[in-house]
Amino acid sequence: MLELRNITKIYNPGTITEMCLFDSFDLVVGDGEFLSIVGSNGSGKTSLLNIICGSIPIEQGEVLIGGDNIAKMQDYKRYNKIGRVYQNPAMGTCPHLTILENMSLADNKGKTFGLTSGINKSRRKFYQEQLAILGLGLENKLDIKVGLLSGGQRQALALIMSTLTPIEFLILDEHTAALDPNTAEIIMQLTDKVVKEKKLTAMMVTHNLRYAAEYGNRLIMMNSGEIVLDRAGQDKLETSIDELLQLFNKISIECGN
Repeated sequence: MLELRNITKIYNPGTITEMCLFDSFDLVVGDGEFLSIVGSNGSGKTSLLNIICGSIPIEQGEVLIGGDNIAKMQDYKRYNKIGRVYQNPAMGTCPHLTILENMSLADNKGKTFGLTSGINKSRRKFYQEQLAILGLGLENKLDIKVGLLSGGQRQALALIMSTLTPIEFLILDEHTAALDPNTAEIIMQLTDKVVKEKKLTAMMVTHNLRYAAEYGNRLIMMNSGEIVLDRAGQDKLETSIDELLQLFNKISIECGN
């Protein structure tokens, strides 16, 4: 279980542009939840993910995973329990390395590196099995450099790489935003498949209200660092895109957007 307790985040403290985004913010994400997060620009969606991953500091509060407070833990140590897929497909993979080499890097996450080879050829079959989940034929292209793949193929690879080692949480940071509509649909279907098959707890930030409504078992809408809508289970299933759009537009009008 992931818990955010009494989180306070202030940007540019002590300056004329000081802004308090989160003020005593709380959130609990239960084991096995697939949480979709929507909201306008500046609502706090990505900042929320960055706080969980340790990419930005906080002024106050606790970030707990399984009851352990990791608020002061360095970001690279948090990734032993967290996998993250970014908006830009290039951020999750190394273009000048092969698929095999990229998979090996991901497979060694959190391990001690020595002077031996970083590629364990005995794991080749395992990598092929993991890539076969995608149904894109990447399991037959292990020796191809990742830079030769399409954006969708790279994002699918990044998805598998982020879940290659045992993790507790999968963070999806607008991971379909840079893709064309058809490829984005494929990646969303693959995401749902991977989350279910690996029984992950997932948090997905998206601007696509349809994806937020159709995928996952919980949905929240954020505005100015606060949760203005929280639907789970059957209530989430009954939440329509039109309802989300109406609330989104209402908030935008109230904010002068």
